Amino acid sequence: MKTVEELRSNWILATEINKIEARLWRQTRRENLKTILVTSAVRGEGKSTTVAYLATTMGLYPGRKILAMDFDFRIPTLHKHFGINAKYGIDQVLTREIPAEKALIETELPSLHIALPRSRKADYNLLLRTQELADMMAYCRERFDLILIDSPAIIPVPDTTMLMPLADAVVLAAMAGRTTAGQLRRAREICNGMDMKVLGMVIGNLREAAPDYVADEYDYYGYAEGGKEPSRKTIAKSRK
Repeated sequence: MKTVEELRSNWILATEINKIEARLWRQTRRENLKTILVTSAVRGEGKSTTVAYLATTMGLYPGRKILAMDFDFRIPTLHKHFGINAKYGIDQVLTREIPAEKALIETELPSLHIALPRSRKADYNLLLRTQELADMMAYCRERFDLILIDSPAIIPVPDTTMLMPLADAVVLAAMAGRTTAGQLRRAREICNGMDMKVLGMVIGNLREAAPDYVADEYDYYGYAEGGKEPSRKTIAKSRK
């Protein structure tokens, strides 16, 4: 599987993802959270990459049941990270063409399944308002220990706010040197307006964009619990 190969070939990346995975898994177990929505303020901030690597790392543990779902129907990319194409898709479940279990794709890791969209021609606004969506998520919650949802960027389109009622919490993805404080504030305002708990923020590109924040060569990623805006204090704290 593509993500497994990438983590095995890049031990620095694997080290950082393992740190984030350990903290996130502990948070979700401690607070009894099952469905985590991963989004970003705008496009290109690494949310799909975050979901792919976290799901893979969590799926390496035997005995866990992990599901990664791509609900970015407009620009789906999760399949590229895994190198897997869907024979049956989430959208077909929501239009009653297939049962939910048929959209769950087994991977090379026994602990990890993924679910992907099949078509980009569907009316997203209608699909995300169906009872079938609630039914599918209820079905998945019964069968998996943790569900990671890759959702569209939160500011440009309404899709993510339509998915939020089905999630327990949110993780924000941001890119050091690219994501602005204003964009992050707006993303948090939207989450707060939906009464969503923000678990934390995954910050990418730290070493290249913010070398003065980084004390050693390993910080390509950081994780700040609570999802506060990145600053010297916040990013330094994320490395502890």
